[in-house]
Amino acid sequence: MWTEISRYLPEFASAVLTAFDDRSTPYSLRVQPVLDAGGQVIRFALPAGQIVQSGKACLLCHRHDQNLWNLKSFVVQGTLERTETNWLLRPSRFIPGVGIGGMSSYLRFVLDGRKNTAHYLQKHGMPRPTIDWDQIIDMMAPEKRAA
Repeated sequence: MWTEISRYLPEFASAVLTAFDDRSTPYSLRVQPVLDAGGQVIRFALPAGQIVQSGKACLLCHRHDQNLWNLKSFVVQGTLERTETNWLLRPSRFIPGVGIGGMSSYLRFVLDGRKNTAHYLQKHGMPRPTIDWDQIIDMMAPEKRAA
């Protein structure tokens, strides 16, 4: 797991930390993670006044271009701890996302998305929505894209 974290994390200048606040409500904020290979932890500072608590947490690293292409993402789950000078995340799990692991990651993203969508719709008793493809094609017409 640490091999994957140390390979991919340096590609991201920032990440989204999600932890719990003092009322046990999930709380997210952007951080600048730094690898600490000696301790196999991820360190970062939090702005003064942040209300996160030590305990379970996760770090989402993701990026894409301005057209939402070239997506690359992963999640690190672990335990958030306060130190005298900063915070650290002790990783317990690396979850690869799109763009991590080559072409198979994109295929996994599509297949998992279809499966998860079907499960969600079934669980909530909802029909699969219909898509007005003609309207979408009309919106993508060159004269409309230039406007």
